[in-house]
Amino acid sequence: LAVAVDAEDNQDILNDVKKPNVLFDDVIGAQNAKDELKYFINYLKNPAKYLSQGVKSPKGILLYGPPGTGKTLLAKAVAGESGLTFISAEGNQFFKSAVGAGAEAVHSLFARARKYAPSVLFIDEIDAIAKSRLESSGIVDDVLTSFLTEMDGFKTDSTRPVFVLAATNIPPDKEQGVGLDPALVRRFDRRLFIDLPDKDERLLFIRKKVEKMPNSKISEPMMNNIASRSVRMSLAELDSVFELAMRNVIKSDSFNVTDEILEEAYEEFINGEEKKNSPDEVERIARHEAGHAVMAQLNGIEPAYVTIAARGTHGGYVEKSVDENKGNYTKKELLAEIDVALAGRAAEIVYYGEIDGLTTGASSDIRSATRLAQEMICAYGMDAEFGCVYINVDNSSETYGDVLRRANEIISRRLKKVISELASRRTVIDAIVEKLIDKTSINGHELKEFFDKA
Repeated sequence: LAVAVDAEDNQDILNDVKKPNVLFDDVIGAQNAKDELKYFINYLKNPAKYLSQGVKSPKGILLYGPPGTGKTLLAKAVAGESGLTFISAEGNQFFKSAVGAGAEAVHSLFARARKYAPSVLFIDEIDAIAKSRLESSGIVDDVLTSFLTEMDGFKTDSTRPVFVLAATNIPPDKEQGVGLDPALVRRFDRRLFIDLPDKDERLLFIRKKVEKMPNSKISEPMMNNIASRSVRMSLAELDSVFELAMRNVIKSDSFNVTDEILEEAYEEFINGEEKKNSPDEVERIARHEAGHAVMAQLNGIEPAYVTIAARGTHGGYVEKSVDENKGNYTKKELLAEIDVALAGRAAEIVYYGEIDGLTTGASSDIRSATRLAQEMICAYGMDAEFGCVYINVDNSSETYGDVLRRANEIISRRLKKVISELASRRTVIDAIVEKLIDKTSINGHELKEFFDKA
Protein backbone atom coordinates (compact mmCIF):
# COMPACT_ATOMS: atom_id res chain seq x y z
CA LEU A 1 0.00 0.00 0.00
CA ALA A 2 1.16 3.50 -0.76
CA VAL A 3 1.97 5.55 2.30
CA ALA A 4 -0.08 8.73 2.60
CA VAL A 5 2.27 11.25 4.19
CA ASP A 6 0.87 14.18 6.13
CA ALA A 7 2.03 17.61 5.02
CA GLU A 8 3.78 18.26 8.33
CA ASP A 9 5.84 15.07 7.94
CA ASN A 10 6.71 15.53 4.29
CA GLN A 11 10.05 17.23 4.92
CA ASP A 12 11.46 14.26 6.86
CA ILE A 13 10.13 11.34 4.81
CA LEU A 14 11.63 10.37 1.46
CA ASN A 15 8.77 9.62 -0.94
CA ASP A 16 9.19 7.71 -4.20
CA VAL A 17 10.28 10.88 -5.96
CA LYS A 18 12.84 11.86 -3.32
CA LYS A 19 14.31 8.39 -2.77
CA PRO A 20 17.78 8.02 -4.28
CA ASN A 21 18.07 5.80 -7.32
CA VAL A 22 20.67 3.56 -5.64
CA LEU A 23 20.55 -0.22 -5.16
CA PHE A 24 22.90 -2.64 -3.41
CA ASP A 25 24.42 -3.59 -6.76
CA ASP A 26 25.55 0.02 -7.09
CA VAL A 27 27.53 -0.17 -3.83
CA ILE A 28 31.09 -1.41 -4.39
CA GLY A 29 32.44 -3.63 -1.61
CA ALA A 30 30.93 -3.95 1.89
CA GLN A 31 29.41 -7.31 0.98
CA ASN A 32 28.93 -8.40 4.60
CA ALA A 33 27.03 -5.21 5.37
CA LYS A 34 24.86 -5.61 2.28
CA ASP A 35 23.97 -9.20 3.25
CA GLU A 36 22.98 -8.12 6.76
CA LEU A 37 20.93 -5.20 5.52
CA LYS A 38 19.12 -7.42 3.00
CA TYR A 39 18.10 -9.73 5.85
CA PHE A 40 16.68 -6.86 7.90
CA ILE A 41 14.87 -5.42 4.89
CA ASN A 42 13.20 -8.79 4.32
CA TYR A 43 12.18 -8.82 7.99
CA LEU A 44 10.66 -5.37 7.76
CA LYS A 45 8.70 -6.31 4.65
CA ASN A 46 7.21 -9.40 6.31
CA PRO A 47 7.59 -9.18 10.11
CA ALA A 48 4.80 -11.72 10.79
CA LYS A 49 6.78 -14.48 9.07
CA TYR A 50 9.80 -13.98 11.34
CA LEU A 51 7.79 -13.35 14.51
CA SER A 52 6.00 -16.68 14.00
CA GLN A 53 9.42 -18.37 14.11
CA GLY A 54 10.36 -16.66 17.37
CA VAL A 55 12.72 -14.12 15.82
CA LYS A 56 12.79 -10.88 17.79
CA SER A 57 11.99 -7.59 16.14
CA PRO A 58 15.27 -5.92 15.07
CA LYS A 59 16.31 -2.59 16.50
CA GLY A 60 18.99 -1.51 14.10
CA ILE A 61 22.49 -1.60 12.66
CA LEU A 62 25.39 0.73 13.39
CA LEU A 63 27.69 1.31 10.40
CA TYR A 64 31.14 2.62 11.27
CA GLY A 65 34.43 3.09 9.50
CA PRO A 66 36.73 5.70 7.93
CA PRO A 67 35.20 8.66 6.08
CA GLY A 68 34.28 8.10 2.44
CA THR A 69 33.82 4.33 2.63
CA GLY A 70 30.18 4.36 1.52
CA LYS A 71 28.16 4.27 4.74
CA THR A 72 25.71 6.92 3.52
CA LEU A 73 25.57 5.23 0.11
CA LEU A 74 24.54 1.99 1.85
CA ALA A 75 21.73 3.87 3.58
CA LYS A 76 20.60 5.23 0.22
CA ALA A 77 20.63 1.67 -1.14
CA VAL A 78 18.41 0.58 1.76
CA ALA A 79 15.99 3.35 0.75
CA GLY A 80 16.13 2.23 -2.86
CA GLU A 81 15.78 -1.49 -2.13
CA SER A 82 13.26 -1.57 0.71
CA GLY A 83 10.17 0.14 -0.68
CA LEU A 84 9.45 1.04 2.95
CA THR A 85 8.94 4.39 4.59
CA PHE A 86 12.41 5.90 4.79
CA ILE A 87 13.11 8.75 7.19
CA SER A 88 16.47 10.50 7.18
CA ALA A 89 17.97 12.69 9.92
CA GLU A 90 21.33 14.20 10.89
CA GLY A 91 22.80 13.80 14.36
CA ASN A 92 23.37 17.52 14.85
CA GLN A 93 19.77 18.50 14.03
CA PHE A 94 18.68 17.59 17.58
CA PHE A 95 20.65 20.41 19.16
CA LYS A 96 18.18 23.18 19.94
CA SER A 97 18.61 26.44 21.81
CA ALA A 98 15.63 25.87 24.13
CA VAL A 99 16.06 23.55 27.11
CA GLY A 100 14.49 20.16 26.41
CA ALA A 101 13.82 20.95 22.74
CA GLY A 102 16.45 18.48 21.53
CA ALA A 103 14.99 15.60 23.52
CA GLU A 104 11.52 16.48 22.27
CA ALA A 105 12.82 16.46 18.67
CA VAL A 106 14.05 12.88 19.19
CA HIS A 107 10.69 11.73 20.54
CA SER A 108 8.89 13.48 17.68
CA LEU A 109 11.11 11.81 15.07
CA PHE A 110 10.49 8.31 16.46
CA ALA A 111 6.76 9.01 16.75
CA ARG A 112 6.77 9.89 13.08
CA ALA A 113 8.66 6.68 12.25
CA ARG A 114 6.11 4.59 14.20
CA LYS A 115 3.25 6.41 12.49
CA TYR A 116 4.39 5.17 9.07
CA ALA A 117 5.87 1.82 10.20
CA PRO A 118 7.25 -0.54 9.15
CA SER A 119 9.91 2.06 8.50
CA VAL A 120 13.63 2.71 8.33
CA LEU A 121 15.04 5.61 10.32
CA PHE A 122 18.51 6.64 9.15
CA ILE A 123 20.63 8.81 11.48
CA ASP A 124 23.79 10.07 9.81
CA GLU A 125 26.76 11.25 11.93
CA ILE A 126 25.16 9.73 15.04
CA ASP A 127 28.35 10.48 16.99
CA ALA A 128 27.04 14.04 17.38
CA ILE A 129 24.65 12.71 20.03
CA ALA A 130 26.31 9.41 20.93
CA LYS A 131 29.70 10.33 22.37
CA SER A 132 30.42 8.95 25.80
CA ARG A 133 28.46 10.77 28.48
CA LEU A 134 31.72 11.26 30.38
CA GLU A 135 32.80 13.59 27.56
CA SER A 136 29.49 15.27 26.74
CA SER A 137 27.45 18.24 27.92
CA GLY A 138 24.04 18.32 29.62
CA ILE A 139 22.28 19.01 26.31
CA VAL A 140 23.91 15.96 24.72
CA ASP A 141 22.93 13.87 27.76
CA ASP A 142 19.27 14.81 27.35
CA VAL A 143 19.24 14.01 23.65
CA LEU A 144 21.11 10.75 24.16
CA THR A 145 18.84 9.63 27.01
CA SER A 146 15.80 10.27 24.82
CA PHE A 147 17.38 8.28 22.03
CA LEU A 148 18.14 5.35 24.34
CA THR A 149 14.55 5.32 25.58
CA GLU A 150 13.18 5.26 22.05
CA MET A 151 15.61 2.51 20.98
CA ASP A 152 14.31 0.30 23.81
CA GLY A 153 11.18 -0.02 21.74
CA PHE A 154 8.58 0.16 24.53
CA LYS A 155 6.29 2.18 22.26
CA THR A 156 6.89 0.11 19.12
CA ASP A 157 4.50 -2.53 17.78
CA SER A 158 6.56 -5.63 16.91
CA THR A 159 4.35 -6.29 13.88
CA ARG A 160 5.13 -2.80 12.58
CA PRO A 161 8.79 -2.33 13.52
CA VAL A 162 10.96 0.77 13.30
CA PHE A 163 14.47 -0.10 12.16
CA VAL A 164 17.26 2.35 13.03
CA LEU A 165 20.21 2.57 10.66
CA ALA A 166 23.03 4.79 11.92
CA ALA A 167 26.41 5.83 10.53
CA THR A 168 29.53 7.23 12.15
CA ASN A 169 33.25 7.64 11.46
CA ILE A 170 34.08 7.00 15.14
CA PRO A 171 34.79 3.42 16.30
CA PRO A 172 32.13 2.17 18.79
CA ASP A 173 34.80 1.02 21.24
CA LYS A 174 36.94 3.67 22.88
CA GLU A 175 40.11 4.39 20.95
CA GLN A 176 42.64 7.10 21.83
CA GLY A 177 40.19 8.68 24.25
CA VAL A 178 37.27 8.83 21.80
CA GLY A 179 34.33 6.46 21.70
CA LEU A 180 30.56 6.12 21.50
CA ASP A 181 28.34 5.73 24.53
CA PRO A 182 28.32 1.99 25.44
CA ALA A 183 24.62 2.05 26.34
CA LEU A 184 23.76 3.29 22.86
CA VAL A 185 26.04 0.80 21.11
CA ARG A 186 24.31 -2.06 22.98
CA ARG A 187 20.94 -0.98 21.58
CA PHE A 188 21.97 -2.00 18.05
CA ASP A 189 21.62 -5.60 16.86
CA ARG A 190 24.83 -5.40 14.84
CA ARG A 191 27.86 -3.21 14.48
CA LEU A 192 29.27 -3.42 10.96
CA PHE A 193 32.70 -2.11 10.07
CA ILE A 194 32.85 -0.59 6.58
CA ASP A 195 36.51 -0.75 5.63
CA LEU A 196 38.44 1.06 2.95
CA PRO A 197 38.28 -0.72 -0.44
CA ASP A 198 40.87 -3.27 -1.51
CA LYS A 199 42.60 -3.18 -4.90
CA ASP A 200 39.90 -5.17 -6.74
CA GLU A 201 37.18 -2.87 -5.39
CA ARG A 202 39.16 0.23 -6.33
CA LEU A 203 39.73 -1.14 -9.82
CA LEU A 204 36.02 -1.89 -10.24
CA PHE A 205 35.17 1.66 -9.15
CA ILE A 206 37.72 3.12 -11.57
CA ARG A 207 36.37 1.06 -14.47
CA LYS A 208 32.83 2.21 -13.72
CA LYS A 209 33.97 5.83 -13.63
CA VAL A 210 35.83 5.46 -16.93
CA GLU A 211 32.81 3.82 -18.58
CA LYS A 212 30.66 6.83 -17.66
CA MET A 213 33.19 9.42 -18.84
CA PRO A 214 32.56 10.82 -22.32
CA ASN A 215 35.53 10.66 -24.71
CA SER A 216 37.69 8.74 -22.25
CA LYS A 217 41.08 7.60 -23.53
CA ILE A 218 42.20 5.94 -20.30
CA SER A 219 43.94 2.60 -20.86
CA GLU A 220 43.57 -0.61 -18.87
CA PRO A 221 47.22 -0.46 -17.68
CA MET A 222 46.63 3.04 -16.28
CA MET A 223 43.46 1.93 -14.50
CA ASN A 224 45.40 -0.96 -12.95
CA ASN A 225 48.23 1.38 -12.01
CA ILE A 226 45.97 3.85 -10.17
CA ALA A 227 44.17 0.96 -8.44
CA SER A 228 47.50 -0.48 -7.25
CA ARG A 229 48.87 2.83 -6.02
CA SER A 230 45.75 4.10 -4.22
CA VAL A 231 46.22 1.91 -1.14
CA ARG A 232 44.15 3.13 1.86
CA MET A 233 42.25 5.60 -0.29
CA SER A 234 38.47 5.76 -0.05
CA LEU A 235 36.19 5.62 -3.07
CA ALA A 236 35.16 9.20 -2.26
CA GLU A 237 38.80 10.27 -2.61
CA LEU A 238 39.15 8.38 -5.90
CA ASP A 239 36.00 10.09 -7.11
CA SER A 240 37.64 13.43 -6.29
CA VAL A 241 40.64 12.44 -8.42
CA PHE A 242 38.36 11.89 -11.42
CA GLU A 243 36.56 15.19 -10.76
CA LEU A 244 39.94 16.94 -10.73
CA ALA A 245 40.89 15.24 -14.00
CA MET A 246 37.65 16.44 -15.61
CA ARG A 247 38.25 20.00 -14.39
CA ASN A 248 41.79 19.93 -15.78
CA VAL A 249 40.46 18.77 -19.15
CA ILE A 250 37.95 21.61 -19.27
CA LYS A 251 40.55 24.21 -18.22
CA SER A 252 42.94 23.02 -20.94
CA ASP A 253 40.22 23.19 -23.65
CA SER A 254 40.84 19.51 -24.37
CA PHE A 255 38.17 16.93 -25.15
CA ASN A 256 39.64 13.67 -23.89
CA VAL A 257 40.68 12.40 -20.47
CA THR A 258 43.94 10.63 -21.24
CA ASP A 259 46.31 8.51 -19.16
CA GLU A 260 48.56 11.54 -18.67
CA ILE A 261 45.72 13.76 -17.45
CA LEU A 262 44.42 11.14 -14.99
CA GLU A 263 47.91 10.45 -13.66
CA GLU A 264 48.58 14.17 -13.18
CA ALA A 265 45.23 14.57 -11.39
CA TYR A 266 46.10 11.70 -9.04
CA GLU A 267 49.50 13.21 -8.26
CA GLU A 268 48.05 16.69 -7.79
CA PHE A 269 45.33 15.37 -5.46
CA ILE A 270 47.79 13.40 -3.31
CA ASN A 271 50.84 15.67 -3.30
CA GLY A 272 49.88 19.08 -4.70
CA GLU A 273 50.96 20.95 -7.78
CA GLU A 274 54.36 20.36 -9.35
CA LYS A 275 57.27 22.67 -8.52
CA LYS A 276 60.26 23.34 -10.78
CA ASN A 277 63.89 22.45 -10.04
CA SER A 278 67.14 23.30 -11.82
CA PRO A 279 68.46 20.80 -14.44
CA ASP A 280 71.30 19.69 -12.13
CA GLU A 281 68.86 19.13 -9.26
CA VAL A 282 66.50 17.20 -11.55
CA GLU A 283 69.33 14.87 -12.62
CA ARG A 284 70.39 14.25 -9.02
CA ILE A 285 66.81 13.50 -7.97
CA ALA A 286 66.43 11.16 -10.96
CA ARG A 287 69.51 9.17 -9.93
CA HIS A 288 68.30 9.08 -6.33
CA GLU A 289 64.86 7.73 -7.28
CA ALA A 290 66.27 5.35 -9.90
CA GLY A 291 68.44 3.87 -7.14
CA HIS A 292 65.32 3.20 -5.04
CA ALA A 293 63.54 1.61 -8.02
CA VAL A 294 66.42 -0.67 -9.01
CA MET A 295 67.04 -1.85 -5.44
CA ALA A 296 63.33 -2.53 -4.94
CA GLN A 297 63.30 -4.69 -8.06
CA LEU A 298 66.44 -6.57 -6.96
CA ASN A 299 64.74 -7.40 -3.66
CA GLY A 300 61.52 -8.64 -5.24
CA ILE A 301 59.59 -5.50 -4.27
CA GLU A 302 57.98 -4.43 -7.52
CA PRO A 303 58.12 -0.64 -8.04
CA ALA A 304 54.74 0.58 -9.28
CA TYR A 305 55.64 4.20 -10.02
CA VAL A 306 58.63 6.51 -9.93
CA THR A 307 58.58 10.29 -10.38
CA ILE A 308 60.98 13.21 -10.13
CA ALA A 309 58.20 15.80 -10.03
CA ALA A 310 58.75 17.97 -6.96
CA ARG A 311 55.48 18.30 -5.04
CA GLY A 312 54.77 19.28 -1.45
CA THR A 313 57.78 18.44 0.71
CA HIS A 314 59.42 15.87 -1.57
CA GLY A 315 61.53 16.17 -4.71
CA GLY A 316 60.40 12.82 -6.07
CA TYR A 317 59.48 9.37 -4.85
CA VAL A 318 59.05 5.69 -5.69
CA GLU A 319 55.80 3.88 -4.97
CA LYS A 320 56.08 0.14 -4.34
CA SER A 321 53.45 -2.48 -5.08
CA VAL A 322 52.19 -3.81 -1.77
CA ASP A 323 50.25 -6.86 -0.65
CA GLU A 324 47.39 -5.24 1.26
CA ASN A 325 46.60 -8.50 3.08
CA LYS A 326 50.14 -9.10 4.28
CA GLY A 327 50.48 -9.02 8.05
CA ASN A 328 53.84 -10.59 8.94
CA TYR A 329 57.33 -9.84 7.65
CA THR A 330 60.46 -11.97 7.88
CA LYS A 331 63.86 -10.64 8.91
CA LYS A 332 64.98 -10.98 5.28
CA GLU A 333 62.05 -8.86 4.11
CA LEU A 334 62.74 -6.13 6.68
CA LEU A 335 66.41 -6.01 5.67
CA ALA A 336 65.26 -5.68 2.06
CA GLU A 337 63.10 -2.70 3.07
CA ILE A 338 66.15 -1.13 4.72
CA ASP A 339 68.15 -1.69 1.52
CA VAL A 340 65.47 0.03 -0.57
CA ALA A 341 65.31 2.97 1.86
CA LEU A 342 69.09 3.42 1.66
CA ALA A 343 69.26 3.07 -2.13
CA GLY A 344 68.67 6.77 -2.84
CA ARG A 345 71.65 7.81 -0.69
CA ALA A 346 73.68 4.92 -2.14
CA ALA A 347 72.95 5.98 -5.74
CA GLU A 348 74.07 9.55 -4.99
CA ILE A 349 77.32 8.22 -3.49
CA VAL A 350 77.90 6.06 -6.60
CA TYR A 351 77.52 9.08 -8.91
CA TYR A 352 78.81 11.97 -6.77
CA GLY A 353 81.27 10.37 -4.35
CA GLU A 354 81.54 9.96 -0.57
CA ILE A 355 81.39 13.72 0.11
CA ASP A 356 79.17 15.31 -2.56
CA GLY A 357 76.88 12.27 -2.48
CA LEU A 358 75.70 13.19 1.02
CA THR A 359 72.66 15.51 0.78
CA THR A 360 69.66 16.40 2.89
CA GLY A 361 67.39 14.75 0.31
CA ALA A 362 67.86 11.37 2.00
CA SER A 363 66.62 12.48 5.44
CA SER A 364 63.25 10.70 5.32
CA ASP A 365 64.91 7.56 3.91
CA ILE A 366 67.42 7.51 6.76
CA ARG A 367 64.61 7.97 9.27
CA SER A 368 62.74 4.98 7.76
CA ALA A 369 65.85 2.77 7.76
CA THR A 370 66.65 3.69 11.37
CA ARG A 371 63.09 3.00 12.52
CA LEU A 372 63.12 -0.44 10.85
CA ALA A 373 66.51 -1.34 12.35
CA GLN A 374 65.39 -0.28 15.84
CA GLU A 375 62.15 -2.24 15.55
CA MET A 376 64.09 -5.36 14.49
CA ILE A 377 66.23 -4.98 17.63
CA CYS A 378 63.64 -3.82 20.18
CA ALA A 379 60.26 -5.10 19.03
CA TYR A 380 60.82 -8.18 16.88
CA GLY A 381 63.71 -9.96 18.62
CA MET A 382 65.64 -10.28 15.33
CA ASP A 383 69.11 -9.20 16.43
CA ALA A 384 71.78 -11.68 17.54
CA GLU A 385 73.45 -9.23 19.93
CA PHE A 386 70.29 -8.23 21.83
CA GLY A 387 68.52 -11.57 21.49
CA CYS A 388 64.86 -12.55 21.35
CA VAL A 389 63.53 -10.00 23.84
CA TYR A 390 61.29 -6.95 23.76
CA ILE A 391 63.13 -3.76 24.73
CA ASN A 392 61.17 -0.70 25.80
CA VAL A 393 63.48 2.27 25.25
CA ASP A 394 63.21 6.01 24.73
CA ASN A 395 65.77 8.72 24.00
CA SER A 396 66.57 9.21 27.70
CA SER A 397 67.15 5.56 28.67
CA GLU A 398 70.61 4.10 29.15
CA THR A 399 69.83 1.28 26.71
CA TYR A 400 68.97 3.72 23.90
CA GLY A 401 72.65 4.42 23.17
CA ASP A 402 73.38 0.71 22.75
CA VAL A 403 70.34 0.25 20.51
CA LEU A 404 71.33 3.23 18.36
CA ARG A 405 74.90 1.96 18.06
CA ARG A 406 73.65 -1.47 16.95
CA ALA A 407 71.16 0.06 14.50
CA ASN A 408 73.99 2.12 13.02
CA GLU A 409 76.09 -1.04 12.56
CA ILE A 410 73.22 -2.73 10.70
CA ILE A 411 72.55 0.29 8.48
CA SER A 412 76.25 0.91 7.71
CA ARG A 413 76.71 -2.70 6.65
CA ARG A 414 73.58 -2.62 4.46
CA LEU A 415 74.60 0.71 2.90
CA LYS A 416 77.97 -0.72 1.75
CA LYS A 417 76.15 -3.68 0.21
CA VAL A 418 73.64 -1.44 -1.62
CA ILE A 419 76.40 0.87 -2.97
CA SER A 420 78.21 -2.18 -4.39
CA GLU A 421 75.06 -3.57 -6.04
CA LEU A 422 74.03 -0.25 -7.58
CA ALA A 423 77.58 0.50 -8.82
CA SER A 424 77.42 -2.67 -10.91
CA ARG A 425 74.08 -1.63 -12.41
CA ARG A 426 74.82 1.89 -13.60
CA THR A 427 73.65 1.04 -17.12
CA VAL A 428 70.06 0.38 -16.09
CA ILE A 429 70.11 3.36 -13.68
CA ASP A 430 71.31 5.64 -16.50
CA ALA A 431 68.51 4.40 -18.78
CA ILE A 432 65.85 5.06 -16.12
CA VAL A 433 67.35 8.51 -15.39
CA GLU A 434 67.27 9.46 -19.07
CA LYS A 435 63.62 8.43 -19.31
CA LEU A 436 62.71 10.30 -16.10
CA ILE A 437 64.36 13.50 -17.29
CA ASP A 438 62.44 13.17 -20.56
CA LYS A 439 58.95 12.50 -19.15
CA THR A 440 59.17 13.09 -15.33
CA SER A 441 57.48 9.84 -14.28
CA ILE A 442 57.48 6.14 -15.19
CA ASN A 443 54.83 3.60 -14.20
CA GLY A 444 55.42 -0.01 -13.21
CA HIS A 445 54.61 -1.40 -16.66
CA GLU A 446 57.26 0.84 -18.25
CA LEU A 447 59.82 0.12 -15.52
CA LYS A 448 59.50 -3.60 -16.18
CA GLU A 449 60.87 -3.06 -19.68
CA PHE A 450 64.08 -1.57 -18.26
CA PHE A 451 64.56 -4.47 -15.86
CA ASP A 452 63.84 -7.08 -18.51
CA LYS A 453 66.67 -5.66 -20.66
CA ALA A 454 69.14 -5.48 -17.76
